[in-house]
Amino acid sequence: MHNPSPNPPLSWPELPDEAVVALQYALHDFVMFFEAHYLGQIERHNHERSRETLVQPDFVQPDFVQPDLFRSADPDAPPF
Repeated sequence: MHNPSPNPPLSWPELPDEAVVALQYALHDFVMFFEAHYLGQIERHNHERSRETLVQPDFVQPDFVQPDLFRSADPDAPPF
């Protein structure tokens, strides 16, 4: 979530309830149209940034080997 800057708050004008709701709908519609138009670029940017933060070239994860719990240490021993 975007945190507002610590600058002093804006001086918002008083608006009638109907105007506030209409403005909210208009802004919401604008954001929806903006995201629909630029969605490919937004997703590409977010994917590239997440890959940069998740991939650490100096760290190699060891391979996990699942132990064979049913194999005996002695190959000549009966299975049970």
